[in-house]
Amino acid sequence: MLSMEKLFPPDSMTIMIVDDTEANILVLQRALASIGYNISVAFDGEMALNLIPKLKPDLILLDVMMPKIDGIEVCRRLKEDEKLMDIPVIFITAKGDNKDVLEGFDVGAVDYIMKPFNLKEVCARVKTHLVLSAAIKKLIQDSEIDSLTGLFNRRTFLKKIENEAMRTKRNQKPFSILFGDIDFFKKINDTYGHAAGDDVLIKISKLLNTEKREIDQVARWGGEEFLILLPETDLKGAVQLGNKIRKQVSAKPFIFEDQEIPITMSFGVSKYSGDTPIEKTIDQADQRLYLAKNSGRNKVVSEDA
Repeated sequence: MLSMEKLFPPDSMTIMIVDDTEANILVLQRALASIGYNISVAFDGEMALNLIPKLKPDLILLDVMMPKIDGIEVCRRLKEDEKLMDIPVIFITAKGDNKDVLEGFDVGAVDYIMKPFNLKEVCARVKTHLVLSAAIKKLIQDSEIDSLTGLFNRRTFLKKIENEAMRTKRNQKPFSILFGDIDFFKKINDTYGHAAGDDVLIKISKLLNTEKREIDQVARWGGEEFLILLPETDLKGAVQLGNKIRKQVSAKPFIFEDQEIPITMSFGVSKYSGDTPIEKTIDQADQRLYLAKNSGRNKVVSEDA
């Protein structure tokens, strides 16, 4: 069984120390860096709030008493930000300041350490919360990701489409869906073996991730089927991407254990504009994929027959 150190090695973790007293920072920095943690530093609350969204540390050691923006307010703002709220915060407080401790827990801190520091205790608390946070992240990721391809699974993708549908209703910008399928995939498994089929799925997934924009989302819908969510994209743009991917897939055979495997893909395209249910939009793309498969394969279909 893997140890916690192997699952979550210190050099993969970043800790931010936020304190307006340089001596405190140096003591904590030396102790934690000696274990192997990556350390970043902010000298006040304002600096911390500017750096945290960019650095996204794995844990924050946050002094309560600071000028201008104190630690309580910094923590409160972090917990109001959906992208930052899961970063664990350990407060640094003077010994005996129970009011600070209670207020810290109220705004979302996971723990506290007292000044003057007991460095063994500091390191133990930091390690505990880093491992716990990393384990929770892994559990969440495992529930959202397809284990073979590393793409979003069907359930997670449906949530992302629902979020995009709400955004479309606010900004009146439609999104499109590419529904893709590997042609004759059963024949690949039957001819070259299931290990080859898995290898093809993995390589196709990497190609889809490479060709998409940063804002696009890719999922393994099931079996050899893939869905690509294209925000703020009309049918024409979706067809262009579908054809680009289709041409890349068919350009040269995939190689598995010195065997050349010719691959093609077919795509169906649909657009969501806010006036139809999401399920109907997905179903429409699926129907157009069916048309692409039945009219010769290795093509993109964006209109009903």
